[in-house]
Amino acid sequence: MNSKFKYENELNKLIECEENFAFFINLAKESVRTAPEAFKEVFDNVLEFAKANNLNISKGWSYYYLGWYFFDLSKYDEAIENFLLSHDVFDTHECKKGVIYSCNGLTNIYCQIGQFMLANEWGLKGIYLAEEIGEKEELVILLINIGINYIQMKDYYKSKEILNSIKMLNHELTKRQIVACKLCLAEIEINIGNPAIALVYLDEVSKMDDELTVDTSDAFKLKGMAYVKINEYEMAKKEFVKSYDFSNLQGYTYEKCCALIEWAKLSYLIKRQHEAINVLKEVADIAKSSKFIIILKDTFHLLYEMYKELGNHKKSLRYLEEYISIDDQIYDYEQNQLMAKMNINHTKREANLYKLLYDKTELLSSIGQKIISNLDLNSIINIINKEIYKLIKTDIFGIAVYDTTMEEVAFNFVRGNSDLIETIPFNINDESSFGAYCLKNKADIIIGDVEQEYSKYVSSDYVNHNDSKFEKSRIYTTLIIKGRVVGVMTAQSYMENTYDTNDLNTLKIIANYSAIAIDNAMSYKKIEDIATYDNMTGFLTRFEIIRLGEIIYEKHRNKHNSFCVIMIDIDNFKSINDSYGHVYGDRALNKVTSSISQCIRTTDYIGRYGGDEFLLICPGADQKEAIEVAERIRNTICNNSYVIDDEVTVNITLSLGVYEFGKNDMSFIDGVKMADKYLYNAKKGSKNKVVSKLKSKHTKN
Repeated sequence: MNSKFKYENELNKLIECEENFAFFINLAKESVRTAPEAFKEVFDNVLEFAKANNLNISKGWSYYYLGWYFFDLSKYDEAIENFLLSHDVFDTHECKKGVIYSCNGLTNIYCQIGQFMLANEWGLKGIYLAEEIGEKEELVILLINIGINYIQMKDYYKSKEILNSIKMLNHELTKRQIVACKLCLAEIEINIGNPAIALVYLDEVSKMDDELTVDTSDAFKLKGMAYVKINEYEMAKKEFVKSYDFSNLQGYTYEKCCALIEWAKLSYLIKRQHEAINVLKEVADIAKSSKFIIILKDTFHLLYEMYKELGNHKKSLRYLEEYISIDDQIYDYEQNQLMAKMNINHTKREANLYKLLYDKTELLSSIGQKIISNLDLNSIINIINKEIYKLIKTDIFGIAVYDTTMEEVAFNFVRGNSDLIETIPFNINDESSFGAYCLKNKADIIIGDVEQEYSKYVSSDYVNHNDSKFEKSRIYTTLIIKGRVVGVMTAQSYMENTYDTNDLNTLKIIANYSAIAIDNAMSYKKIEDIATYDNMTGFLTRFEIIRLGEIIYEKHRNKHNSFCVIMIDIDNFKSINDSYGHVYGDRALNKVTSSISQCIRTTDYIGRYGGDEFLLICPGADQKEAIEVAERIRNTICNNSYVIDDEVTVNITLSLGVYEFGKNDMSFIDGVKMADKYLYNAKKGSKNKVVSKLKSKHTKN
């Protein structure tokens, strides 16, 4: 039966008074999750009826509840569209309560898809209106959701302050709201190192939560996380299984993914690495299809870290790039959405509660997204320097990156709003260095007058300055990731008493973003190097030598320069492996490639093309010059005896094919194929020779 006719009486009551929409609100609360398709049919018909009869408030509520329908189906674009339509209708017709609810819907969905700045913007607008019209119930809901948003941002202390501020409202919370607050506080305590307190909150929830809801799944997961923190791994696993099973049974896909991620972390912790990776890959598949972008981002980062620790650098690099790509998507989406007209009142108020929420969130989030997506240290420094003056008074900004294998560290300073970077080294054991003090003590510093306060941190060797441009005020904070110090950051001013704890906290937030970015940059560089160079020979990988060859080929073709390639193969290398084993074979390969390296020109490039086959690129060399290089290599190898063990010495020869590119060549690979053809001709004969188009054979020694 069509719901339009089923609820005809209730629809007609809307014409009499739109406050009768309360019937449909109660219906929505009962059926949005239990009978979603029936719910959709009802509200589609209500929306149609409201449009036909110019019932604008009913139209706004219809859009609002349809937004939640699409939210539960992970159809986030449709959900956002409906919440925005709801907001515009309520705003146009001055229904402030409706505006508050639509703001809450947008806060939830933007938090879900990682748009934390947008979530806060809409949340703040809703809070402002709720306070203005005295709607404490809606104010509580918005504060809880913004608290959740800050948990997602991993700003746990700010979230805790927001949630604790709810007590100041003197408003009686519903049981559902109390459960939500306790779950949030439990998650905060777990993440700031107080799992015992978290378990108290969770026990209180278990006594209250007599309804099977999403909160039930979340409580199981959080209890598992708390048990992990106190090393009760078997107990933790049981809780993660409960969370997964319950979420799976109820069809809570998002919560199921969250349980799986924590389960994977536990599996990795107890050395079941491959199980953990397989679970995360399953999560990634679900997250992609369901568009859970934050879960997908976190999953890619975990896979990157796990593969990096396992030494699988190729896969680690792949997932790091996936992670950065997702981060870029989040940032790009945010910038596009901010261009939309949102009509948000940005008036700052002095009340501490709201000051918490306004505290530089927008700019910090924007800077953070730029920093974390960057993989170059100089770029990171310049990004911060160009934006930091909007947050902190800064005449000089600097970062020092700490390599634990070296005692010397270098501060990279930028003076003023400039791209110029000044590098000033200091020793980690230097007792006259503020940077060394911070690194060794993992300490933060606020200095109002450096000449009066330096002795608190550094020795009397510190040099006083009479220059009026001397940096009198300074704040320092360490860059720490996973308990490991990776550097120190400072902001400095020529004026005295410039900085306070708020400035230091702002610098610490930027430092947190920077620590992740610097760690990623260093890991990316290391992995990129490993991915670029073959571990056994030190030569370029097949992928890299071909990529490089294609670049050189384009230059050769444009400038008509001479350009040759040489294919090199070790003769009868299989017999070495068969006779002595692969360990000795690897040693022989290493010694031969070391000899080859000494024979090539400084302008040449060499890569490992296959197992015992190599590709040498000779830019600027014609065929005659390339043959001379090839002969030099062949002679060096065949005239050497290679000791690979006390009792094992082998003699090795090479076959080589030389090809010079001509104007009719269509691609770099075409030339490689020709060199390979000449190599085949060399090996088909007596081997240990060079073959080219110029001479089909060259004399062997």
